[in-house]
Amino acid sequence: NFHSSYQKMAGSAARGEEAIWNFIYGLLLSAFVAAALRALSKFLDPRGAKETYGFFVDCILFDDNEGKSGDRPLPRATRGGDVQASQPGATSAKLFSWLSDTPSIQRSAHLISCALGLIIAFLIYGVQQEKIMTADYNGEPFREPNFLIFGTRFMASMIAIGVCLCKNQLRTRSALYKFSFCSISNILSSFCQFTSLQFLSFPVLQVAKSCKTLAVLLVSFMVLGKRFPPFEYAVALIVMIGAGAFFYIYAETTKGGEGALNWPVGLTFLVLFILLDGFTNVWQGFLSKKYKTTQWQMMLGVNFWSMTLTLLIQGADNTLGSTTARVLSTPTLLVDCSMLCLSAVTGQLFIFHTIAEFGPLVFTLISIVRVIMSIITSCFLYGHHIVPIGWASIAVVFGAMAWRAHKKNELAKEAKRSAHVVDVEKLREAESTPRRPQSSV
Repeated sequence: NFHSSYQKMAGSAARGEEAIWNFIYGLLLSAFVAAALRALSKFLDPRGAKETYGFFVDCILFDDNEGKSGDRPLPRATRGGDVQASQPGATSAKLFSWLSDTPSIQRSAHLISCALGLIIAFLIYGVQQEKIMTADYNGEPFREPNFLIFGTRFMASMIAIGVCLCKNQLRTRSALYKFSFCSISNILSSFCQFTSLQFLSFPVLQVAKSCKTLAVLLVSFMVLGKRFPPFEYAVALIVMIGAGAFFYIYAETTKGGEGALNWPVGLTFLVLFILLDGFTNVWQGFLSKKYKTTQWQMMLGVNFWSMTLTLLIQGADNTLGSTTARVLSTPTLLVDCSMLCLSAVTGQLFIFHTIAEFGPLVFTLISIVRVIMSIITSCFLYGHHIVPIGWASIAVVFGAMAWRAHKKNELAKEAKRSAHVVDVEKLREAESTPRRPQSSV
């Protein structure tokens, strides 16, 4: 027993050390590429310069400030962004006119379809994610999260390029290299997410994701100096307490088991995942607000650099060829990786569509249901055991998140009403102001 425990501990330490070095290697290489692109942009674009270096180079290195495009106009999005021009319910009527002529039935069918699409896509993604990172293929585990990240980002990039071409949004207002900053945090957070599954269970990972709210608050203040209403900090505190209670309870119930040896390394990657994912959200919000970036341009920019950087990382450490050969020669692994990539991209498309059609509140509620169903599915398939008080902690966490979404929705409605009142008062004031008669010459 002592010899077996020692071997497990040594194996866990070796895997943890290898994962940490891979993380550092990916961070340094990605940061070097992003810094080099930024330096090249500054070097080639002195203040007031008007020359152009070609469409592709201009897209990557320079903002579209109307000065470098020359005589050839560049395609760009409208100033309002990718805003739906149709009225609420128009898409439902178009998609579900065959079902009924009643708008409420069409809308309900549309909502149910979006909810089912989101839940099923991410259920498959979660199951495949845990299976790939914990199962053996031909007697050997698969420890190449960068290959999985590359596959999903490549597929998402191809879809985003097609949509941006159709919508005439291929040229973003911001230089494409600025997307590389959040792409670095995106691929590193995904690396930490995949790697943490080697050391922690899937339910722990899903509950930990709820702590991203606190990371967003901290990163927003540290990077952008942004402050939030008090209820945001209160919800983040409640979520952190609930998640902490769940971690403690789960750790106590698995004490003495094989998983207990993995907690220090797993929690390290879990914290890194939450912080990096928080930065990704903050930087994407900054780009969207400053440059009026549309959702498809964001999908293109982030996934393009994530695909490029993971390709560079695998090429530099000589793992791309061997990993690709192994995946292609192992049918089960090929099917699992394909299902993971397809479900991830499908889920991302459902996220965009659901938020555009039904708003963030509905999306958040569907996401909470999806996460809980993912935890239940993982427990059923992989034998994870959660005691009743653990489920109570999960209820506290996701109950706080649901209340936060409701509160934000109410504040958004109140802001709209206030803006409408101000506009009406200005209109009345303008109508009541007597006009000066124009003098005839």
